[in-house]
This record gives sequence, structure tokens and C-alpha cells, in this order.
Amino acid sequence: MHAGRVEEAGALARQIGRDIIHRSKPQLSNIKKTSAKKLWKVVRQLTGRKHDPKVDSSITVSKLNQHYASVSTDASYERPLPKDSAINHPHWLHCVSDYQVFKCLDTLHPTATGLDKLPAWFLRLAAPVFCGPIADMINLSLLTSTVPTQWKQAYIRPVPKTPMPKQPADYRPISITPVLTRITERIVVQRYIYPALSSPPPTLQ
Repeated sequence: MHAGRVEEAGALARQIGRDIIHRSKPQLSNIKKTSAKKLWKVVRQLTGRKHDPKVDSSITVSKLNQHYASVSTDASYERPLPKDSAINHPHWLHCVSDYQVFKCLDTLHPTATGLDKLPAWFLRLAAPVFCGPIADMINLSLLTSTVPTQWKQAYIRPVPKTPMPKQPADYRPISITPVLTRITERIVVQRYIYPALSSPPPTLQ
């Protein structure tokens, strides 16, 4: 770049940016906010990026399952013993209230359905009826330090990380867990993880 022409180059870059926005705005403005699939389709068209990568036929479902199982399993994991002081404390019997679960169900946004086949719209519609039993299940899960097996099952969609994936590690696993699992995770994070991060326990001397 010639000396003294930085301002001209900047003005040209800003003009190009405005032209790109003006050209792309009509195609993007008609897409609903909830339609992520259509949005990315238009983005790929505008950027010229191909959607379907070349897939190696040697990568099978079984190989992907074995890879994901190996990276998500800790062979040396030992389940911690529950503390008697925590189990017998009356606070743990009702650590999550019916109203808290009702608010989570009543504000559910459209989202993918897990293997339990319970859609978000159904849980939101029946929130006044379901909030009590679901709160009991969450409390029992926290009380016993156990996650229901059904809540740990998920659809796994492998998304290529490279244009030409050649091995299972070239795929990013997108896990779609049940909606109830995501609700429980949100409650645990908001109620326990965030407060612990904002005010960590004192360091033992």
C-alpha cells in the first residue's frame, strides 16, 4: 500500500462492506429467527461454501460409535460415596421447587427432541401438571447422585470439521439429549455452579 493512502483504502473497505450488506439483506431478512437450517443454507449460498463434504466410505457408523465411546469414557473413574450429612439434611429433600421447574417448562423454546420423544411444545403445554413429578425426579437424582439412564441417551450427529474427513476424529459429535436432561443441567448450573464460581469456598490452611 502506498504511503498516505490508508484513508482511501479504509473508505473503500467500508464501501465494499456496505455493498455486501445491501446485497445480502433481502435474502436474509425473510428468514425466521427459529429457522437456523434455512439461515445457514442462505449463508452457504452467499459465501459459495459447499454443504456436502466428500465422505470417506471406510468411516462407518460402528467406527464412529467406537470413537465417541472411547473419548467420552473414563476407564479409571470411581463413583464417589454419598455423604451422610448431605443425604440426611432436610434441605436436600426439596432443593428444587415445583415452581422453579414450572418456570423452566413454561419458557421452553422450540428445540430438538431427544430419544425419549418428549417434545418441548408438549412439556410447555402441560407444565402445570408435569412440574411436580419432574421436580421430584430431579430432587431424587440430586439426592442419590444418580442420573436416569434415559436422560443420558442422545442422538449423535457427526458434523465434518474438515472438507474431506478421513477418520472419525475429523467429525464433531453434536449430541441431542432429552429436553428434561437439558432442563436439569440448566437448574444445576444456575443453582450450584454459578454461585460457586462467584463466591468460591475458602482455601483450607
